[in-house]
Amino acid sequence: MNKVICLFLLSITLTIPIHAQQKTFTLQGMIGGLQEEYIYLYKHDGETKELIDSVKTKNGEFKFESPCEQAFVAEFMVAGRKAGKAFLSPTKMSLFVHKKDMNHKFLIGKLKGSPAQDRYEDFQTKLSENNKQKLKIAENLEIPEIQSDSIKKNQFMKEYARLNQFKDEYYYKYASSPVIAYLIYQEYFAAKRSLEYIKEQLKTLKLANPNGMYVNNLQKRVNIIETLQNKGQFPEIKTKTLDGKEYQLSQHKGKPILLYIWRAWKEDQNQKYYDDIQNITNTFPSLEVVSLIRNSSYNMIRIPGTYKGKTWHPGPRPELNCIEIESLDQSVEIVRFLDRGFHAFLLDKDGKIIYHQDELNTEVLKSQISKHLSNL
Repeated sequence: MNKVICLFLLSITLTIPIHAQQKTFTLQGMIGGLQEEYIYLYKHDGETKELIDSVKTKNGEFKFESPCEQAFVAEFMVAGRKAGKAFLSPTKMSLFVHKKDMNHKFLIGKLKGSPAQDRYEDFQTKLSENNKQKLKIAENLEIPEIQSDSIKKNQFMKEYARLNQFKDEYYYKYASSPVIAYLIYQEYFAAKRSLEYIKEQLKTLKLANPNGMYVNNLQKRVNIIETLQNKGQFPEIKTKTLDGKEYQLSQHKGKPILLYIWRAWKEDQNQKYYDDIQNITNTFPSLEVVSLIRNSSYNMIRIPGTYKGKTWHPGPRPELNCIEIESLDQSVEIVRFLDRGFHAFLLDKDGKIIYHQDELNTEVLKSQISKHLSNL
């Protein structure tokens, strides 16, 4: 209990000065290697990337100013797909970096005046030192004299276990910082953390930083994933179909629906999915099937007769007798909460999940559809 109270008081202490500041940020500086080129500033909220502003540099110099309620991860993008990231805070900051150092990673030691960036760099420095100590212990444990000495070996093992706790202890100590929620977010994306771990961390994060953007979006992600896993109400889908019509999942209640979600590749690799969908719609002509195609702007095909490429987009296929939707770069929100594999969700008349399959097996899927439809 004392630990929780202290954390609560710490969160109040750290958040009061932030709210007392102006709710804007000012960032000026220079990107070496640029002349008169545009810089695009994006905001990452954990789930999406939003364009904040763009400015044209003069001899590489620039200035951004925008409303800012709380610190966030920003991405600076220039011509040639070069980009760099940093934590911007609601204050005055300066950034000096060369274009060649912008490699889509965080810009270390380049941004001045941002408390959030300072926290991020402090973590990276301490993490690096922690890993060096762990590596040294691992090397010592390989020495025969230590292997044969149980007392020394146990001492090294205890120290190694202590160093292994670094991240969790650091996360707890600075839980009020948006940096911590962001780091936990990224670890989950990289499949280094389980959903249960995230849920446990959220207990502290929501207490220390209750209005944090990354905290709230992390909780939203957990809620949606648990809904999908526990066969709850399928989240809303509101988008356009391949033939340009408006589609809203909630307006199609009253009948069972199969959401067939797949990742597009090259044209010849996509055919198996089209064949699979047609097999299902032929077998169940009264079932509404929605083909949700995950596509990427990097999915290129060669222009006939040239060595140039163009972005591939799926075209309508009326013969499939289904509703077709393209999610380009995760433009359909639900796609952001699923892995890149195949997914099929069978929904009842109220939009609740009654069956989920993540293996591309047509016969199993047809069998399960037949079974569940007979019970409706």
